[in-house]
Amino acid sequence: MKNLFESKLNIAKDIEQNGVLVSQVLDKIKGLLPSHDHDEFIARESSSITLATVREGAFPCILVINGYLSQEGKYMSDWLSVVDELYPKNKIVHVRWNAGNVTDIALDDSNVAGDMKDTDAEKWLAAATLARDMSPADIATLVGEIVTDKFVGHWNKSFNETLHAGDDLAKAIQDDDQLQGAILMGYSLGTVVACQALSNLDANKVTACYLLAGAVSAETEQWTPILEKHTDLCLINCYSDNDDVLKSAYGAGSILDHKPAGLTEIDNDNTKQVVNLNVTEFSSGHLNIKNEKVGKALAGILKP
Repeated sequence: MKNLFESKLNIAKDIEQNGVLVSQVLDKIKGLLPSHDHDEFIARESSSITLATVREGAFPCILVINGYLSQEGKYMSDWLSVVDELYPKNKIVHVRWNAGNVTDIALDDSNVAGDMKDTDAEKWLAAATLARDMSPADIATLVGEIVTDKFVGHWNKSFNETLHAGDDLAKAIQDDDQLQGAILMGYSLGTVVACQALSNLDANKVTACYLLAGAVSAETEQWTPILEKHTDLCLINCYSDNDDVLKSAYGAGSILDHKPAGLTEIDNDNTKQVVNLNVTEFSSGHLNIKNEKVGKALAGILKP
């Protein structure tokens, strides 16, 4: 059996010989992505999140939110490497939401899988394994149009889930006195969940919000209403020039039409509320931003 590196190399060679396919797939992604219109949002009867205590401790509570394909992720040492530099004695709660996982992508549609040739199946499995390192656009350029529908559909589902997860997180904070004044920490697509929660919360129910490798927009229009409502909120954005995943999602012909916070400063005149920290020297890429060096850098400027 070929190892993952060999499979990835062969797939890349296939795509290099067919430049037309790459552009077609990217266009297909853009056409399939929905407009995330808040007017169409319909709340669910049951909650879209679960709150799992990572450790007990002092208040305020730290609420950590993972990103895309992290649904089954219970490994929290990466979060602890950051949190412990800032809030070593605080209670930590993991906000679990329907972010999807690799198994879902590979196995949840037997009809599509059944129509694949062996070579397509090999590409599918390689892409599923690589998914945590890549944006949907990157995956599509590797695996081709047959698999693209699957990944785009799964990405859309996860992105839409952020609306429900954010709404339900806001309700959870509102309804639980122990969560009042909580500190949000979101990673990647989890920053969208945090942003949605802030949009839905009553004023000043959250003390601070940390964005790590944020897939959420950095534009003023996104954050001004939130900061004007939450006047006591401290918003801390950690961005990196080394984040190739976000770069590929934002670059020419890609699927993001806004510049993500994980690549740049949040544009806002309110310097008392907004802290932007360039962590390029401490982070080698999208997957490596939750580390002790980033935690120490944050502690050095914030001194909680």
